[in-house]
Amino acid sequence: MAQVSREDFTCAAATNASAYRRITVPVLKIDAGPGPAVALLAGVHGDEWEGQAAILQLWQLLPGVLQRGTVYLLPAANAEASLAGTRLSPSDHGNLNRAFLGAPARGYTESVAAALQARLLPRVQALVDVHSGGASLRYLPSSVITRYGDDAFDERLPALARAFGLPQCVFFRGGESGSLPAAASRLGVLRLSAEIGGGGETTHTLVARCRDGLLGCLAELGLLAGAPPRPASPTLHDLDAPAATLRARESGVFIPAVDLGQAVTAGQAIGQLIEPARPDQPARTLASLQTGTVVCLRAIARSDDGDCLLQVAPALSLDSLASLY
Repeated sequence: MAQVSREDFTCAAATNASAYRRITVPVLKIDAGPGPAVALLAGVHGDEWEGQAAILQLWQLLPGVLQRGTVYLLPAANAEASLAGTRLSPSDHGNLNRAFLGAPARGYTESVAAALQARLLPRVQALVDVHSGGASLRYLPSSVITRYGDDAFDERLPALARAFGLPQCVFFRGGESGSLPAAASRLGVLRLSAEIGGGGETTHTLVARCRDGLLGCLAELGLLAGAPPRPASPTLHDLDAPAATLRARESGVFIPAVDLGQAVTAGQAIGQLIEPARPDQPARTLASLQTGTVVCLRAIARSDDGDCLLQVAPALSLDSLASLY
């Protein structure tokens, strides 16, 4: 029988209205004996709901099905942002996925990162970190493989991406040393991420796909009874390709002409920027910078200079992943 315990931690999150305010980050440890230790984590950004809901379901489910090893569940890694429904931490406006910067920790967000880096990452061999597009973006549901610095290729990654069970997988090279995957990389932790949904909303279907993907990863890592599922190999999309991200170069209302998952060609019209308050200003037609699949699309119509409007990624073979390392 698995042993269940709470390992919550608290961090100071002072505001002008509450000098000594503290926020508790919930952590559930499920220990089923010898085996790998795995962390399943969501809510790094508080407005990304699919992973938070899925891990909350596992909070109830996993103690009864875990057969070996240890699992740490963090449904709301940035609890303050989750409670507020915001991407960034309200007390210090920090981005937790850029806050793994080491000592000294300055403010709530870096304190959470420091606690995760000191108390969680050294205890696990694998990490699955679930994201979504949050309030401003929607993502084609995809597992995500990232490479940081001179990471060596880990032959377990393709199998883990397959086990998540989504038909799409995205690859890119991360350049932010303060991200959670970068911190895990420095400690040699096997890691997979996911981008599932967004738009500030969620659905039963997306939550179920996320939950089942996390269970698939645990099965692949040998923590559940029976043989792991063998889903079809996902299509790998190279988000690291040049010009994958199209950003607005002026303000306006974005009217997309493409959908998530749609194949587009270089030069194809993908939408317009209009300005209803300036009817004398002509619509600006936007074109895709390369051929590929639309994996990310802006969810908020009003856009400003520099906003991500969409991402188009060309397809690769998952079997060719090693060549990207």
